[in-house]
Amino acid sequence: MKLMYSGLRKMSLTAVMSCSVLTLSQALYAAPVENFGQNLAGLQQAFAHKNVHILQVGDSHTAGDYFTEQLRKRLQADVGDGGLGFAYPMDVKGQRAARHGYQSNGWQLTNSRFNQSADYPLGGMVATPNYSTGYLTLTSQYYNGDRQNARIVVKGNAGQSIEVSDASGVRNLALSRNGWQTLSTPLTFPSTLRANSNIDFGGFWLSRSTGGMVSAMGINGATQDYWQRWHPQLAQDLANSQADLVILAYGTNEAFQSNVSGQVAALRQAISQVRQGLPNASILLVNAPESLKSTAGSCGTRATNLDNVQAQIRQVAASTGALYWSWQDAMGGRCSMKNWIAQGLGRSDGVHFSRKGYERAANDLYDGLKSLLANTGSGFATSSNAINTANNNGTATYDNGYNATRTSIRRVYSPSTNSSSTGTLTNTPATPPRRLIKMCVGENCKLK
Repeated sequence: MKLMYSGLRKMSLTAVMSCSVLTLSQALYAAPVENFGQNLAGLQQAFAHKNVHILQVGDSHTAGDYFTEQLRKRLQADVGDGGLGFAYPMDVKGQRAARHGYQSNGWQLTNSRFNQSADYPLGGMVATPNYSTGYLTLTSQYYNGDRQNARIVVKGNAGQSIEVSDASGVRNLALSRNGWQTLSTPLTFPSTLRANSNIDFGGFWLSRSTGGMVSAMGINGATQDYWQRWHPQLAQDLANSQADLVILAYGTNEAFQSNVSGQVAALRQAISQVRQGLPNASILLVNAPESLKSTAGSCGTRATNLDNVQAQIRQVAASTGALYWSWQDAMGGRCSMKNWIAQGLGRSDGVHFSRKGYERAANDLYDGLKSLLANTGSGFATSSNAINTANNNGTATYDNGYNATRTSIRRVYSPSTNSSSTGTLTNTPATPPRRLIKMCVGENCKLK
């Protein structure tokens, strides 16, 4: 029997295979979240208390805030809206923020992408007023009028102050010491800041008392070694984030570089800094999706060092005991970007994705994370509340955990073929499935 595959959505499947009835009434995931030894207790507790902060740091896939906005929607549908999360200190040209914006006069932004000499906190951006009569207003149509707890990241000298004004009035917040620090105050959107020209701003952390937040901290063109352009106190910055899950999502820009020998050391150092600042948080490495330097031909031409970069990221995840998710496997493996472009999920540049493409990938990651947590006893289950393994009576459901002794249901994927619409269903022991997606039967099944 031929099975057709049509992306990631929940459905019930009844298929006849080898004279058995195969029934699936839960989500199948295109790529599992693999756990190479990460202690999930802190993340499980955060979900149990419905107070979860996910921080994703990465490149343009993060800076566009489509992928992270979909993660945000999914998380908040499960645990409630915990607030805005992280906001850069002011508008970053060429980047997008899904739920907030800025109005400013007399302020300037310094970006670690272009200027490596500044004293950057976590995130790699610094905003500075040019004169005291200038202003910066943080706006949000989504949260307009909402009051949230703010921690403003600032650098200055003890005794200096910044002025904050919103619907609650005007107040001055004093710096308690020299250097980078966070100033806490409730903020109502919109809120306006004023300060002297010798005070720097590194961003905002905004939250409600409970609920879920997904903070997008991305820079166009970034590589993992951008962290080395930021100040040495990143562990303290990470501690201030109060994140429960830190996602490191780099690799695409490295794949286009001729020399990637420094990537492993940079990634290991970042993981060490996260664990130093957030010892109870989980770390998830998102591997680079397929990216093309040319879209000519049936598969296009992959970025020069993509294979090396992907292998290195997976190796670091395994050797450091982190969580791991393969974006490329979620797409369908090698030779998948052309199919995503044809479906309107990938951009014509062969590197980026449409809004729908980012949303589909984010759904896959979130469903894989839910499955992993449910499978490790967090009590945070999939919508069907069922994660099982294939058994001998022909009824098969899916186990998304990583264990060499488990049986998974996976698609047999051949890198040599450009087909992504058909495949055979097999029971296979061993490593996590490379390609697990929703299955449907019949002539009406189409990729969407």
